[in-house]
Amino acid sequence: MTRMTGVLSSDDIEQHDRAVLLFLAGLFASERQVRGLYDFSQVEALAVPNSKLTQRGQRPAIIGGFRVVVPPASTAGLDFVRLIAEQLRAAGHREPVIADTLEEAYRLLGLDKPQFDQVGEAL
Repeated sequence: MTRMTGVLSSDDIEQHDRAVLLFLAGLFASERQVRGLYDFSQVEALAVPNSKLTQRGQRPAIIGGFRVVVPPASTAGLDFVRLIAEQLRAAGHREPVIADTLEEAYRLLGLDKPQFDQVGEAL
């Protein structure tokens, strides 16, 4: 699970990618099909240029398994998440499912009262 709050920047995305890569490095190659949950519901502003999203979307997907995204509450936030999904689809990656709430995301992932341990720095 990744949870972002406040202003989401290009640096945040890079830090996230590094943390996920370090986490996955500790798993066996056969376990790389992990599921991902991205909670952006508390993101207040977006500071990521479309060119950065396009560049990121053209790189290989870090997580190959099922991914669920909870977008920021604003219309701009939902547009941002849809743009991410479009970039992933255009690059041939599996598109994430968009959930309206964190509770819906848990249901989609089959999680009941999940517990998460922090990996990497808080973003």
